Amino acid sequence: MRLLWETISYTGDGLLWILTVLPVLFVFWMLGFLERMNQNTKLLIREFYICILVDLMVIFILKISIKRQRPPHHKTDARFVGPDQHSFPSGHATRALCITRFIFDYSSRSPEHLKSILYVKASWICIFTIFWATIICYSRVALGRHYPSDVVVGAFVGLLLEYPIASYTMNHFSAD
Repeated sequence: MRLLWETISYTGDGLLWILTVLPVLFVFWMLGFLERMNQNTKLLIREFYICILVDLMVIFILKISIKRQRPPHHKTDARFVGPDQHSFPSGHATRALCITRFIFDYSSRSPEHLKSILYVKASWICIFTIFWATIICYSRVALGRHYPSDVVVGAFVGLLLEYPIASYTMNHFSAD
């Protein structure tokens, strides 16, 4: 069961998102795909990427400022160095809820565009992200990496982060 929770938890890891999003964007740029994308797709990519970067920066600042130790039953290993040795708030929870709200906001603005990119009805994507965010949050507590309050506050921060990001990208990039 622990392997299942570890795998689920890994999908919310900030390093995973940075190490996958950046190379994929670079490959798209090198192959000329970015230039051929329509404005809505470019906006979606910008907003998503900004969402991930802001999330990582805010969590970094909060963790080094608050410095709450992880639960005593947490097993430390090489993955938990620097700000990641601290538990408050849960970066996985902020990321999962920020992405979930991003998907909800984007699907309400442009459901057909989201469907054309992901080939799934926007409402199904929203249901999937709610499920994904819920199990990410649960996995953090189940693995002993966080106190429940770390996850609750992290989820709240994630929900709050997405709105100004969406507003900023809509106001600054939608007219490109």
